[in-house]
Amino acid sequence: MKYLAKTNFFKMLALSLLGGLTLTFSQISSAADPNAGKVPTNKPRPIYPLDKARNIDLCVAYSTLKTEKEKKAVMAELDKRTQLSEKDHENLKKKLVEPGNTTCGMYMILGKPLQEEGVWLRPMVFKVVHVYPKHYYVTQVGMVMKKYERKPGEMPPKLIEKAPKVQGPPVVFEAPGGRPMHPGMEPQK
Repeated sequence: MKYLAKTNFFKMLALSLLGGLTLTFSQISSAADPNAGKVPTNKPRPIYPLDKARNIDLCVAYSTLKTEKEKKAVMAELDKRTQLSEKDHENLKKKLVEPGNTTCGMYMILGKPLQEEGVWLRPMVFKVVHVYPKHYYVTQVGMVMKKYERKPGEMPPKLIEKAPKVQGPPVVFEAPGGRPMHPGMEPQK
């Protein structure tokens, strides 16, 4: 019996040490990454080769590209990745951003915004307000939802709207034991 207790103890000790080593190895591997810490996540990275670039970097870089050949190559790569909507293709020629465009299309037309602020509304739903010189754009789940004109002295749109108070449903509730909770509302027999 003592032998069994000792082996269980050693198994638990070995598992806890192994878990600690796994954490240490993952920390070591991230620390040993030569690119770690060199490029901040908010700075655009190089877009060449195109097939290895991040979507966001391709979208932002499109607005700064000079030649039509480069623009066509980036557009083809983004189409291959299905990052653009029909509305993006229509509005890209007009240089117009409106509800229905994707965030990628907005970046392609207008470039990187002056400022962005976002919030998680619920799992997988992220809402962002993008500030540009003439407009505010509100995106949700990667699509432009609203466009507001920037006016001096006016605040940008709120990220979280307060929900109105809701009255409970009109139901007769009987408490456990058969007593009605609402006076005058006796249960029918």
